[in-house]
Order: sequence, then C-alpha cells, then structure tokens
Amino acid sequence: MSINLTRTAPVAPVAPVPAPNPRDAMMRAFAVAETVVAQLPDQPTTVTLDDDYVGGYGVQLYFHHRPDRVAQFAQHFNTALSADPHGESSLYTSADVVVDGIKVRAWALTTAVAVAA
Repeated sequence: MSINLTRTAPVAPVAPVPAPNPRDAMMRAFAVAETVVAQLPDQPTTVTLDDDYVGGYGVQLYFHHRPDRVAQFAQHFNTALSADPHGESSLYTSADVVVDGIKVRAWALTTAVAVAA
C-alpha cells in the first residue's frame, strides 16, 4: 500500500464544530433554578447563578438565617446536609445536588446565637 502525497482534486475542508454558546449554559441554569424553586415549600431569600469559568453555571439558593429550610431542601432532593463552623461564632449549613447536569447548592449562614434560639 502506498500513499499518494500529490492529489489532483482539492480536499474539502472539514467544518469545525462550533463551540458551545455560553448563553445556552446560562439559560439551562436559569431553567434548573426555576424548576428547583418551584418544588420547594419555601422560597429562598436569593437565587444566584455562578459561572464556573469552564463554560458552565451553577445555582446557589440562599436562605437567610434559615438552616431549617436548607434541611428541607436536602430532604426533598435526598442529599446530605452539612453544617460546619464558619469563623468564631457562625455556622454554615449547606446541601448540594446536581439537577439536569447543573450543580445546585442551598445554604444558610447563621450566628451561634441564632442557632441556639
């Protein structure tokens, strides 16, 4: 078998695969945020999208001083709840789940006084 390095007919160039549109990733994250919030019994204080700097987005649901609502989120999505000290007098409660390929985190930051009450 031999290779002919001189071609008489031009070779059609291969069309490059277009890069994914960052707006599409953002819109998917918005759709996941809407779906998740619609399933929760209580609305989060804020909903934010986070750019992961590699073409995707994540969703963060913040429940102001309400770790109990983070626990409801964890129970609803059957995921682990974590509570870790934050600084000297605060507690960071969070739960993570992946919904339709988008990472969703529910979280709350409370002071020790609020946790004791």
